[in-house]
Amino acid sequence: MANDGGLMAKLEQWLADTLAALQNDGDSVFKTADVWRHQIAATSGGMEAFERFAPFAFVSYMSVDAAREGGYDLRQVLEFAILIGVNSKSDGVARTGDANNLGTSKLRDLVIAAFDRKHPGSGFTCDEFYYTGEVEVFDSPKRHAIQMHFETSYITEP
Repeated sequence: MANDGGLMAKLEQWLADTLAALQNDGDSVFKTADVWRHQIAATSGGMEAFERFAPFAFVSYMSVDAAREGGYDLRQVLEFAILIGVNSKSDGVARTGDANNLGTSKLRDLVIAAFDRKHPGSGFTCDEFYYTGEVEVFDSPKRHAIQMHFETSYITEP
């Protein structure tokens, strides 16, 4: 889906495209990797949608921390969230994985490796991305999801 070409929208798309291409031992790790458009929200089937998309990664812009630096230059730190979720047939596997299935534990490691200290490339006026933490958002015997946070500083062009 096209976006408005704004920096946040372009960064969301870059993150989603990178997640869609992410592999482990030659296999894609996500069934669904996309920009957050409320795919598993209560209005779109809720937890039933969780199973339809899992394993998933959804990217969304969260917030900006703005401040002023020397010379009163604008400093913006953009924060993005990556929601990853797994559905399993056996209790606990969604979180920890097993010999045949990746859980959020391994997916978390792969996502951090894909983005921490990485720059999206030419055409993006920002610094490298940095992993800043995560929160657990859903935990049940057969479903697990965490929201991972990454930030980058916007480079203000004179």
